[in-house]
Amino acid sequence: MKDSRGPGFQDSSDMVKHYKELNVWGKPYARFMIRMTIIVSCIVTFTSCGYRFSGGERLPQGIEGLFIQLLDNKTTEPGIDIVMTSELKNEFIKKYRVALVDREAAEAILSGAVVGIQTETVARRGALTALERSVSMTIDLTLKTSGNERIWFAKGITRSDTYTVVSGDKEVNERNKRNALKDLAGRIAEISFYRLTDDF
Repeated sequence: MKDSRGPGFQDSSDMVKHYKELNVWGKPYARFMIRMTIIVSCIVTFTSCGYRFSGGERLPQGIEGLFIQLLDNKTTEPGIDIVMTSELKNEFIKKYRVALVDREAAEAILSGAVVGIQTETVARRGALTALERSVSMTIDLTLKTSGNERIWFAKGITRSDTYTVVSGDKEVNERNKRNALKDLAGRIAEISFYRLTDDF
């Protein structure tokens, strides 16, 4: 195979040495062109040796169509199933190679449930006034083929966060809690994605 780096160059260091000897390294345009030539030669070298850059994660069994089902809500927090499912979909859209599809076209179905939400006061002023609370969320997930064969299962994926408590302002406290839960859902979705793809 012809060496794309040019005549007599064994590697990119030889090329650099050659151009320095020609006294063009200090000229801005020449320096730019030399660097671009080195980059191209490195790409050609890696490609010819069979190296490939990673381009995303894959699911098992050659699955190319995934449906994410609305999670069950086994908590008393209204709407958290919708929030968690939405964050899962967003995570797969950002990082997964194939598009999400309808259930009828899916080769696999990701389902699960939000199984727990717990809050705990972590900072107080005096004996009765809460300043900060911790909230944790836990989900279970299952991946099945369209033929109902279970191929992956994760139980108890949990993360926690804190939010500020304003004494006497229930509306603000609920908003702070919802914001914390949304952030948690995003983190849990990211963890779930990597756990699912790393297991295969």
